[in-house]
Amino acid sequence: MLPSSPPRSWLLKDPTPRRAYNLASELNLPAWVAQVLCHRGYADPALAQGFLEPSLGQLPGPESMAGLESALKVLVPAIQTGQVIGVAGDYDADGVTATALMVDFLRQAGATVVWDLPQRLRDGYGFSPGAAQRLSQAGAQVAVTVDCGISDFEGVAAARDLGLPVVVTDHHQVPDGPLVPAEAVINPHQACCRFAPHLAGVGVAFYVAAGLRAGLRQVGHFGQRPLPNLRNSLDLVAVGTCADVVPLLDHNRILVNEGLKVLNEGRRVGLKALCQVAGIKGDLDARDLGFGLAPRLNAAGRLQSPDMALELLLCQDPAQAAHLAAGLDRLNRQRRGLEGEIFQEALDMVAGDPVQAQARCLVLAHPGWHRGVLGIVASRLVERLGRPAMLLALEDGKAVGSGRSLPGFHMQRALAGLAHLLDHFGGHALAAGATLAAGNLPHLARGLHQAASQQLPSLEQGIGLELEAEVGLKDLGPELMPVLERLAPFGPGNPEPVLACRGVEVGQASLVGDGHLRLEVRQNGRRLKGIGFNLGARKPSPGSRVDLACTPRISTYGGRHLELVLEDLRPASQL
Repeated sequence: MLPSSPPRSWLLKDPTPRRAYNLASELNLPAWVAQVLCHRGYADPALAQGFLEPSLGQLPGPESMAGLESALKVLVPAIQTGQVIGVAGDYDADGVTATALMVDFLRQAGATVVWDLPQRLRDGYGFSPGAAQRLSQAGAQVAVTVDCGISDFEGVAAARDLGLPVVVTDHHQVPDGPLVPAEAVINPHQACCRFAPHLAGVGVAFYVAAGLRAGLRQVGHFGQRPLPNLRNSLDLVAVGTCADVVPLLDHNRILVNEGLKVLNEGRRVGLKALCQVAGIKGDLDARDLGFGLAPRLNAAGRLQSPDMALELLLCQDPAQAAHLAAGLDRLNRQRRGLEGEIFQEALDMVAGDPVQAQARCLVLAHPGWHRGVLGIVASRLVERLGRPAMLLALEDGKAVGSGRSLPGFHMQRALAGLAHLLDHFGGHALAAGATLAAGNLPHLARGLHQAASQQLPSLEQGIGLELEAEVGLKDLGPELMPVLERLAPFGPGNPEPVLACRGVEVGQASLVGDGHLRLEVRQNGRRLKGIGFNLGARKPSPGSRVDLACTPRISTYGGRHLELVLEDLRPASQL
């Protein structure tokens, strides 16, 4: 029997009637929206106003970024004297957008630029000695990394041996011990840096470009040359930030919010072409970036070379952009096919192994699995089974793969605690990767199981589903849509609110797609449609009453309207 989703415990947060009432009155908000803001730390009206109306004016300048001054000492004179700048990025959407941003900015600043992106199967992750060699052969005299480099000691050392000063810009966790031997290191996770630790790699690149623009302006570099307008780069920042699943709070919230405005202006022909092949129409939101554009940009690096994605982002010709976007769409379809096969194989492995069935963190390995899709399959396993998961491909005595986690279990730190088993590892709290000898896999599985067991609830307890407020259908009409737009963009750190709605009557219920549930519910004269993904087995009878755990969402399918996305449902009065 295939493993099923774990039970979900509904956890209704305590109401905050006085604070919510005051906030709702002050800002003219629905009571439940005010309660959500209070739960998320925005009970103060001024803070809530700033959250609901993010703007570029709220961002600090880049001056306080640790390492920026050292970076300017390398890059400003290099640009002024006409040295060739080499930009080294990563193969995922964050790395590709960061590379495009930096290449584009340097060109606008008058620099000659070459770039290099790694191929996943040839180079592995990060700034490798091979990347340093390729940049040198292309004529680079200075190297700048984006979205990589912080743990790439061999690559940085190789670049320096080739005579290339290196400026590292990255956002991944900083390894213990000395920093890489670069002329400058910019990474908000450094202990000495207090600047926006949740930035994606492309966000760091944006701030570095802003600091470099200021440095060049100070020495009079631009003169008759137009000053680069970094606002036009915010479309790239928005795509890379949403793709990398970093918290959409503070700087990231502002950058994505403003980046969506730039995207919807249609300035970048490559992204415009990508929207067309993805079937995205109208104004884009954060979900469109994370589930429409990012997978197609990622597909190139997952299955072949990320160069096609970078060429699309830098492309100025609509016909060429359409050709490149079509190629990325084809690769994305191939990716989905591979992903589906491996996902089913992984589920079968869990179902057939009593040890894995009880493991608090899944560790699955198989020869022939394609490394490029293991991270996304791990994400699907986490969603399906409610457990952290690490999937690895077995190749020539090595295991190479990616892991995904749940809030409460820091995957990168767990791997750091098992570093003696690993040849290489890196990543974030919720996403990490590792390479190790295949013989060490049982030890890795035991270690991750023990770490996850200490930090996460037991499997019997299930996953807690936090409900932020209780509402009736009367609170969820079309007049709510402008308020939801102000709460957006949604993502990690600022999720769509999940609400309890009790005792609604089921009007219609049907199955759609592959096991999804389509409902129409009614209460006190109001009717709303809802969709419950993977809830088809829970189909209620028409006329029955149910309690819903649901998220109100603006849908544009069949005309702009409000619909309910069902997280869970059960017979009425069982909350």
